[in-house]
Amino acid sequence: MRIMQILLSQSEAGAETYFEKVATAFAEDDSITQRLIIEAQPSRERRLQSSGVDFRTLPMGIFSKVLRYNHQLKKEVTKFDPDLIVTWVNRASRKCPPSKAVVVGRLGGYYDLNNYHKCDHLIVNTPDLVRYVTENGWPNSQVSMISNFGELPESLEVIDPLPQIPEGHRVLLTLGRLHPKKAQDVLIKALPSIPDATLLIAGTGELQEDLEKLAADLGVKGRTFFLGLRKDIRQLFNLADVCVFPSRFEPLGNVILEAWATGTPVVAAASQGPSWLISHRENGLLFEVDNVKQCARQVNDLLSDREMAETLSRNGYNKLKDQFSLTAIIGQYKQLFERLIATK
Repeated sequence: MRIMQILLSQSEAGAETYFEKVATAFAEDDSITQRLIIEAQPSRERRLQSSGVDFRTLPMGIFSKVLRYNHQLKKEVTKFDPDLIVTWVNRASRKCPPSKAVVVGRLGGYYDLNNYHKCDHLIVNTPDLVRYVTENGWPNSQVSMISNFGELPESLEVIDPLPQIPEGHRVLLTLGRLHPKKAQDVLIKALPSIPDATLLIAGTGELQEDLEKLAADLGVKGRTFFLGLRKDIRQLFNLADVCVFPSRFEPLGNVILEAWATGTPVVAAASQGPSWLISHRENGLLFEVDNVKQCARQVNDLLSDREMAETLSRNGYNKLKDQFSLTAIIGQYKQLFERLIATK
């Protein structure tokens, strides 16, 4: 199978990070010949190189992007001559050039479906996204639900220094863009009610200044660390006692799967994705969206009950292995690709 994957984005958000994980998994499969097309971006290029992934880049200079970008994209697709193309996020799906290949658009959110007219098939990662795309005109026969896997490829890790944790403190970890949807403000507001705990916030975004001010106003600035963009996720999970995922809106929740993969107990807001993944008090704890008191109470309960923390971690890991492992998810991708290519 000759598979080409296209990502036309400079972002380092969840979809782009998961693209790198899938590309790395395919690169290790001898039954797949893979090539990526990405926009030139040194940090992504270094990670893919360290993972042994074959890729080509599109120019991003002021003039070269205008003059050569679309031509180079078409040239690379024609030269590789793939059996199947996977387009990631709106831009790649909209700009995918014509070819003989089956074109599969991969959606990890409630994206504008007008971007996907060139696609023969869609992959979505939750049951509610199946509902969304079929209610908006896509036939069931052209939609497949394949969720995400949680394992963290070691080759994609870029190690950065860790903050100094005060002696006797437990560590809370949250990851995501600093954006209103991710609700880091809820967790910061809960922190005064969670004694002897240090909060690590990994991510960048528009709200950093506001969140830093909130931490200062609440008297928790000294035990709140803003780590910026991190690519040492495994290292951060290994440091954490609890992963807290307070998102107001979340179609799936990669962070939950990654926490399960690393044996880290999870407390999450009961938004769309986490409510689908987590069975409360079985493999994680849920609290009402925006409920600061419930968030603090669930975190404190978990920190004070080691046996419960171990049970939730073990059950989360077992669910990951049963339903969301790399082997299971990549196997589903391959079965679908083989069927689509044969049908074409």
